[in-house]
Amino acid sequence: MAEKYFTWFMKSRGKVDTVRGVDNHETYDSTSGEFTNFKSKQWTDKNGNPCYNFWDIEAEHPRTAVNYTVRKA
Repeated sequence: MAEKYFTWFMKSRGKVDTVRGVDNHETYDSTSGEFTNFKSKQWTDKNGNPCYNFWDIEAEHPRTAVNYTVRKA
């Protein structure tokens, strides 16, 4: 599990922030009782902004960064 730091302007928080995340993460689905594997995705949105969907380690859920920078932890 290679950790990374993702930095971008978060509209919901109204500021630039940095989040620690990973590209792949195994998580337990309490509804089905099974383990599932999360895999990150990267794309460009309709406005030409780079997007990165990754697993936020501290919040324990997926998060999407837009116009981000990424560096190794």
